[in-house]
Amino acid sequence: GLDLPPAAALAQAIHEKYTPFPTDRISTAEVVEAVLAAYKGRTIKALGDLCSGWICNPAAGSPGCKSGQSRDLTTAHSLHFIQVQGLHHTYLRGTPLETVALRGVDLEVGRGQAAGIIGPTGSGKSTLLQFLNGLLTPQTGRVLLDGQDLADPQTNRRAVRFRVGFLFQHPGDQLFERYVGDDVAFGPRAMGLPRQEVRERVRRAMEAVGLPFEQFKDRLTTTLSGGERHKAALAGVLALEPEVLVLDEPTAGLDPRSRRELLTLLRRWREERGGTLVVATHNMEDLAELAEWTYLLADGRVTLSGPTRQVFARSEELTRHGLSTPQATAVVQALRARGLPLSDHPLTISEAADEIAALLS
Repeated sequence: GLDLPPAAALAQAIHEKYTPFPTDRISTAEVVEAVLAAYKGRTIKALGDLCSGWICNPAAGSPGCKSGQSRDLTTAHSLHFIQVQGLHHTYLRGTPLETVALRGVDLEVGRGQAAGIIGPTGSGKSTLLQFLNGLLTPQTGRVLLDGQDLADPQTNRRAVRFRVGFLFQHPGDQLFERYVGDDVAFGPRAMGLPRQEVRERVRRAMEAVGLPFEQFKDRLTTTLSGGERHKAALAGVLALEPEVLVLDEPTAGLDPRSRRELLTLLRRWREERGGTLVVATHNMEDLAELAEWTYLLADGRVTLSGPTRQVFARSEELTRHGLSTPQATAVVQALRARGLPLSDHPLTISEAADEIAALLS
């Protein structure tokens, strides 16, 4: 159930489509050199600018950026199901330990959309997520769910938390019942559902995350492995059958098989339920597979936003913030920089392998 390093997996994927390509390349640099060697002797075409003009960052003076364009890009979503407007937050405000976490954040997520939030440690990602289901209340700014202001005294924040499921960065901390089945059932019971409906929700949620109901329902939560605790916490969220899933580093600490299973589960959840997904992560490979739209946070501000494919095309800007692109994207960008006519910005190994194999064939 283990994974190859992404570069090695890319080399094998290229080999499957173009058999002369070697399979014993295990780093980005080795894959790039192998592609260049295979391409040797071909006519190298001039390439245009890597930036398509889609992404706008006025503060950085991005090419083609006009006044107001950043707002236009952000509102290119469908219906604005989640809206964050001018959000500021300061921890321990008015004390010597005062720390500013968010500085005027704007964010919008369409219904049924998957949005990713990236940024260096301490950029405000986890703080921002806690506003999306009312765990934190805005000091300045607004957070709206389906047009409803979460800070409005008339808003039923308890009901909001049934609609917006939240998985913390350390999901094992969300477990507090003695038995796994009771922990997963906590939310549905709090909703006042009939006993049989609670049981069926618990069964569905546990089976979905890979914890067989009969095998795990009576397990002590304290006896679970790290990965099993992660799955049990997620099952407790899924048992609410929320409209929105907000996940903070959802694959951290998972082994490769569990990571693949979780990504598959999240994709299936969106397809079957039309759910809205918001994910904060440092794992760019995960984001490439999950999110259509990505926000980059730095020092409590959104400094870049746009379709995920286009955000990852801005590798220099990501590097300035200590971030990277998926290795498949990095390989293609390196090849483009060396003059190879690869026109797209692939996000996944499969996409990169298709394009490189087509070039070499």
